[in-house]
Amino acid sequence: MSSLNVSITGALPGGLKFTGDNRTVQPRPDDQASRLRSMVDAMNGVGAPAPQPPRVAAAPAPERRCPVVSITSGKGGVGKTSTSVNLAIALTELKLRATLLDADLGLANADVLCGMTPTTRLDAVVQQAKADPLVYGHNPPRRSLATIAIDAPGGFRLVPGSVGISRMANLPAQQREIILRGLSELEADSDVVLVDTGAGLSDSVTTFAAAADLTLVVATPEPTSIADAYAMIKAVAHLRAAKAPGTGFRTAIVINQARNPTEGQAVHARLAATAKRFLGIEPPLLGVIPQDDVVPASVRLRKPVLLHAPTSRVAKDLRTLSVELAHLLGVQKKPVEQPAKRGLFGFLRK
Repeated sequence: MSSLNVSITGALPGGLKFTGDNRTVQPRPDDQASRLRSMVDAMNGVGAPAPQPPRVAAAPAPERRCPVVSITSGKGGVGKTSTSVNLAIALTELKLRATLLDADLGLANADVLCGMTPTTRLDAVVQQAKADPLVYGHNPPRRSLATIAIDAPGGFRLVPGSVGISRMANLPAQQREIILRGLSELEADSDVVLVDTGAGLSDSVTTFAAAADLTLVVATPEPTSIADAYAMIKAVAHLRAAKAPGTGFRTAIVINQARNPTEGQAVHARLAATAKRFLGIEPPLLGVIPQDDVVPASVRLRKPVLLHAPTSRVAKDLRTLSVELAHLLGVQKKPVEQPAKRGLFGFLRK
């Protein structure tokens, strides 16, 4: 088997650090039982760190107009899309222009959580538009991500994904590249672009996760979720190492549906310890979101929890998560313009 070099560099604001050295990572079986056994062995001290390869010169970071954050998970049903939607609203509350791209290519539902029914979706961007060949020749214009973006409740902009179209769930690399190039259009009118990927380790998911400036991996305390989150961290590390060696491991963890902060921190500690032992990396914990009955209630109402229950505990923790994310990305909320005070003379002049 061949080995891949993973380069881990960089420190982040707000006290969060990406730590670790370059290591040779030997591919391991991707079946769930093997991953679980590996994690258990790691917690029991079994296994030796991989040897140190020579350091690789850092490649220049991609030029962007604003940060792009992918939000992903190894397993479905962990609250990834709900976290994405509410993070977009919370960033908007910080006076940041937030845009959410629903990149769950075949089963998108961010619009469902927002109570919306879009008429144009992501498939309009990647498919050739039907146009008059006498006017456009053989290359009719495509729709862009910016033109199909719609205003969503809470103030952010949403690019709706596709639903029930099998060919969208298995896009070839060329069509995935169309979507990635279209991100620059969203960056022009945004302070932060969030990309809600699908779950699992398909090419579509890992491509979007690895192309972002930061990848947030959402996991719950369930053993299957923990194992699949580790598999996602490993897959993204390998893909980044193969495509852009030396650019660093830009991944953080969000623990959702935790009974309390202590449980969330324990889950992160388990994931970080396993990743450090077998991959030589230690992804930081960005935040813990508690289990709260208002979340499923808001889903049934098709209303984001920050709008349905703005004073709930989970809403407060989501806002804290957005502040940490903004700090981590180095983006600042814009100052609120205060109306000028008018004296008596100004009132009379008006």
